Amino acid sequence: MAGAARSEGMPVLTRPLRQVSFGLEGRRVPGARSVVLVSSFNRWHSGAHLLRWGGDGWWTIAVWLPPGEYEYLFLVDGVPWNDPLDDGRRASMWGGHYSLRVV
Repeated sequence: MAGAARSEGMPVLTRPLRQVSFGLEGRRVPGARSVVLVSSFNRWHSGAHLLRWGGDGWWTIAVWLPPGEYEYLFLVDGVPWNDPLDDGRRASMWGGHYSLRVV
């Protein structure tokens, strides 16, 4: 595991974690029932990071990540969406693009 040391069989992070916020404005996805964050940091698991709807009109979540560059997408009712507020894009294997977040 890159950036980690082992102590008594358990990985220990050697890089500090930072709280990183992700959000999608509700007006971009009117009528959405769910928004999920899938990423290289959660092994693209669609049940790991569900965004919450806020009274301010945004779907949001905050996660703790070590410094690095992460590919991600939002799944809006199961449909992949790029983040309009991402830090850039990277081509995906199927011809689309991932959003990038630099931490």
